[in-house]
Amino acid sequence: MVIDIVSTIFPELESAIPKLLDMISNRIERERASIIKILERVEWNASFNRDLNSCIAIGADSSFTIVDSRVGTIYVVQGIAIRQTFTRSLIKIEEYNRFYDAGLISIKSSSPNRIIRRSIYKRALSTYAYLLELQSAYSLAKSGSADVVLLDGSLISFLMQKDFKGISMNINSISQAKDTELREVLEKKNILINELSNLSNTIFIAKSSSACFYTNGMYPDMYVFELAKLFRIEPYYRAGYSTPMVIEIDGTLKKFLGIDKECGIQFFTVTYSRFADGAPVFQLTLPHKIYIDKVGSLFSYVKMLSPSGYPMPLEYPHRISRLARSTLIDILIKIGIPIISGRELVEL
Repeated sequence: MVIDIVSTIFPELESAIPKLLDMISNRIERERASIIKILERVEWNASFNRDLNSCIAIGADSSFTIVDSRVGTIYVVQGIAIRQTFTRSLIKIEEYNRFYDAGLISIKSSSPNRIIRRSIYKRALSTYAYLLELQSAYSLAKSGSADVVLLDGSLISFLMQKDFKGISMNINSISQAKDTELREVLEKKNILINELSNLSNTIFIAKSSSACFYTNGMYPDMYVFELAKLFRIEPYYRAGYSTPMVIEIDGTLKKFLGIDKECGIQFFTVTYSRFADGAPVFQLTLPHKIYIDKVGSLFSYVKMLSPSGYPMPLEYPHRISRLARSTLIDILIKIGIPIISGRELVEL
């Protein structure tokens, strides 16, 4: 006999939920005046090159997962970089570079009192995945020209390494002849960011960010621009981009990022963009100083690539590289690798 378990919601909760919408609406309405005041200081550029009819773009993305086993912490990464030609009527894949890796990852702390949480493993593996994405995109950029190279995430995320102070990481990979240390991953990653940005127009596109470059800490920038869409404040909810800001990677920012050595990038440029009227806003970060005319030219390219409001060169790699953790666990169990259960993890 099959028992169908149906989710239940109390009638009291059901009647209370609409009040949540009222509460949120009232809160947002109270903030409207301060949001408008902040936006008045931000110039929104809604002009772009409407005559563009072709673009060559490279997009790269990856997916990874971690599984705890009785023989160690297993990681798997897979991703793809694709160079495509886009016209008004045609999308053509010119070249692609699939990449993958799997192995064991171990992390130790130099402090006996520090607990290595699972989040540290995820951040460390995310950093390693960033390196593989950069290597793959750089390989395509060297083999053929591209108007833009798009990477999923913010430049700050790619440069961030403060979480790794006082720890040592070792990656025992099936694709490498030797073990890889965390220090080596961080150094290679920063070098590649610099080299890729010198080779081609490299744009880091983030769907979320808590940065406050435009608001002086009052609200996250993206929160302000999303409320502008909600309130339909002209011209900020329309396709366009904010006047770019050039940020120096000075001693304070290096300390925040956890960068000890020179990373080759002294400045970066940030802007917030919408690629269609009423579409979500994205944070665009570009290594080095990029002035407004150049930013406008690059925005025109990315807008052409984003008819639905999100860049197609990133959408394809994201879908193709998606990796389900449950699928990996099933495979590991079938080949005989002992997996630690949820109860065993709690007892550790």
